[in-house]
Amino acid sequence: MELSPQVKIMKLLAFLVISLVFIAACSTEKNTLMSRTYHGTTAHYNGYFNANELIKQSMTAYIDSRKEDYYSLLPLNPVPNDEEVKGMYPAIDTAIAKSTEVIAKHSMPTASEPSKKRSEHNAWIDENWLTIGIANYYRRDYETAQKNFRYINKFFANDPSNYTAAIWMAKTHIQTRNFSDANLILMELDKKIAEQEAAKDSGDNTDNKKSKTKKKKKKKKKSKYAKKEEEEEKAEFPKKSRYLFETTKAELAILQDDKDKAIEYLEKALEYAKKSPQKARIHYILAQLNAQKLQNDKAKYHYGKVLRYNAPFEMAFNARINRALMGGDAKIKKELQKMLRDEKNLEFKDQIYFALADIAFKEGDRAKGLEYLHQSVIFSTSNNRQKALSYEKLGDLSFTGRDYVKAQKYYDSCAKILPENYPNADGIRNKATKLKDLVVAVETAAYEDSVQRIASMSEEDRYKFAQNVIRKMKEDEKRRKEEEAIRLKELQNQQAVNNENTSGNKFFWNSPKLKNEGLESFRKLWGSRENEDDWRRSDKIVIASFTDPELDSADVSNETEVKDSITPESLLANLPVNDSLISLSNERMLNAYYDAGIIYKDQLNETQMAIKQFQAILDRKIVSDFNLLALYQMYKIYEVPDPPLAYSYKNEILINYPDSDYANYLRDPDFFMKRKDLEKIAEDDYLKTMDRYKRGLYSFVISAADDVIDNQKTNSYRSKYMLLKALSIAQTTENKEEMIPVLKQLIAEYPGTLEEQKAKELIEIQQKGYSAYAQANFENKSIYTYVDDQEQWIIIIPDKKVNLNTAKSRITDFNREFYGKEKFTVVTKVLGTDQNVILVKEMSEAKGRDYIRTYKKTKKLMEVQEAKIMMITADNIKILFDAQNTTEYESFYTEFY
Repeated sequence: MELSPQVKIMKLLAFLVISLVFIAACSTEKNTLMSRTYHGTTAHYNGYFNANELIKQSMTAYIDSRKEDYYSLLPLNPVPNDEEVKGMYPAIDTAIAKSTEVIAKHSMPTASEPSKKRSEHNAWIDENWLTIGIANYYRRDYETAQKNFRYINKFFANDPSNYTAAIWMAKTHIQTRNFSDANLILMELDKKIAEQEAAKDSGDNTDNKKSKTKKKKKKKKKSKYAKKEEEEEKAEFPKKSRYLFETTKAELAILQDDKDKAIEYLEKALEYAKKSPQKARIHYILAQLNAQKLQNDKAKYHYGKVLRYNAPFEMAFNARINRALMGGDAKIKKELQKMLRDEKNLEFKDQIYFALADIAFKEGDRAKGLEYLHQSVIFSTSNNRQKALSYEKLGDLSFTGRDYVKAQKYYDSCAKILPENYPNADGIRNKATKLKDLVVAVETAAYEDSVQRIASMSEEDRYKFAQNVIRKMKEDEKRRKEEEAIRLKELQNQQAVNNENTSGNKFFWNSPKLKNEGLESFRKLWGSRENEDDWRRSDKIVIASFTDPELDSADVSNETEVKDSITPESLLANLPVNDSLISLSNERMLNAYYDAGIIYKDQLNETQMAIKQFQAILDRKIVSDFNLLALYQMYKIYEVPDPPLAYSYKNEILINYPDSDYANYLRDPDFFMKRKDLEKIAEDDYLKTMDRYKRGLYSFVISAADDVIDNQKTNSYRSKYMLLKALSIAQTTENKEEMIPVLKQLIAEYPGTLEEQKAKELIEIQQKGYSAYAQANFENKSIYTYVDDQEQWIIIIPDKKVNLNTAKSRITDFNREFYGKEKFTVVTKVLGTDQNVILVKEMSEAKGRDYIRTYKKTKKLMEVQEAKIMMITADNIKILFDAQNTTEYESFYTEFY
């Protein structure tokens, strides 16, 4: 049926009227119900809702991908760092753009400059400003976030969003470590909440009527900034923001290390937490804080509460483990045993075994506890933090049990895998380093003793012994492979569980994610291996070769392969079977016994263990300098507790070593001080003689030199007097051959000294007319400089075979004994690629000469006494390390010092 023209006209007019009304509603300048409804709905959903969904999705993705560190205090509200937030930029920037566009298009009335607006009729504009601030907070643009929150505080002072913005402003201050401002904001909010709650309690009905929910208020909101005759009503603190408020206060308290306040605020936050995961996290953090305060009962309570909520699997698992570590009863122990059999816990067996070990130790079952700890190490395929904890615990138990060799190996293994944020990491590395010298000494002594006993066997018995060694090595290798097989099976089981939980294409080789995870897991178990046949074979072979005294103590677990090519003949090839080899072996063994004794006595305060080492030297009855050293140490140990026994050792030193420094010291406690004075006199006499030589008084020089050479055999300048005598003879006679006998005597009596080198040069000049050494120096001017009265350092260059830590320790002890008041600093450096040097700083040249003289006479320094020692200035040190070679500086030192 066709409509009449009148009806058509009426419909057209109606359409035009509706269109005009709709267009009028689109205006942001009219404060009408329709305008507010249209612009409010658009600002709510197109801006606020969509922007918050973007932020929520990006934060959820970040939280899901984040690896929690359950060994440390969990953060209340994890925030991405500078690197992590880069992947969130697109979503966050889109959220900011959406809310910004909504504010620009739907603010009522529109204003090109928001700061100049006096009123706002759109109830959702403040929420969009808040969303922009929160987005900038997560973007780590804290300055911009602060501006947004301050804008809300200023222009929406009577809206609930004002309180929420203040909380986020405090959170921003916390992130920028501006704790004082954050605290002021939170205290002010606390005060307002207290006032509102007090008003409620007093039954202030008027305030109750004015305090409406935001939803109702939005419907009636007219103008926030229009001047009215009546006073505008104040907004109530939104209940939905109380959880955020309490957790923010707790976060600040934790950063300020106020555990009591943090616990108080978190317990309050539980009242406002609505989601189960929130409650689980709060309970877990409360458990951790109470555990730090050693309130184990409260900690166990909160760990138990975690299990009642929808906590992530790892959080629930760690809650169970930590609850067990707080003190496990039979029920918890049974639960842990059950967890071992659950396939879901394959990845966490190391933690379960660690908890079981803790329970076993508390029950007094040390053997079972050690067994569980070793199981924890074996099953720790990917968790280096837990593996380090197990190694540290094994090290502590061995250290407490005075088994220092095992303790060092455990600490060393722990130090190799320590994560960056591991507590007491420096302490563990320090223990491993300090005990390493002891391990080397103890194992060297045992090694030399063993090879000497084997060498003393008949050939037939030696061969049988070697066969037994090979058989034991193969058994150990078999056991190691079985342990590796267990670890590999665990890895495969873990991978199988991961595959079941992986969505998408389940075929392994088509999944880059699974391939990367598999490669990472392989490296954690096996390390970096070449793609080749027999990849499980290690290139390094550690066998009982009886040649290397520094046995490998890097790891308790043996990770080497025993090759079939090892034969009894190869094992026995380097036994000390003749007098010269036995003599060298004895020297190494006695040195090791002495080193071990000193470490036990001075570093570990284990007197009885030290006595055992020193007595082992004496029991050997081998003619050696170590006998005197051991006797003196025994005397010092028994000097106070057992004077008669100490006297017997003293008497033995006086009878058998009457001319030694130790005998002189025992006869006269001031011996070293007096000798130092005598050496000072000797130095002054030498300098006077040198001055006479420079003034041409050669006859006086020759006379003084003869007196020292003939009558002062212990004079530290005797070799220098010989050189001066030879030079003086050359100055007083035409026949230069007359100085040759003196130079040859110098070479014979002082080999390896700088004076010997100079004597050889003089003989070469006399015989050839020139010195190749001197000519080279003439042709190449030294790069070093000498300045009188300049502060000097001492540079000590030990033999490459000498352990650097041992050398440094002995030099430090030397400084403490002879130059305790000076407090010299000792540092170590590497010169070139493999030459270690020790520097002692700093002193005058005269003090440096005294230091070098005393150093060369101190036998306590052992093998370090034979090191090259020179003075050097700070400027020349820089040149030396640039040159990377000591040869030229040694020549310079000979000429100028």
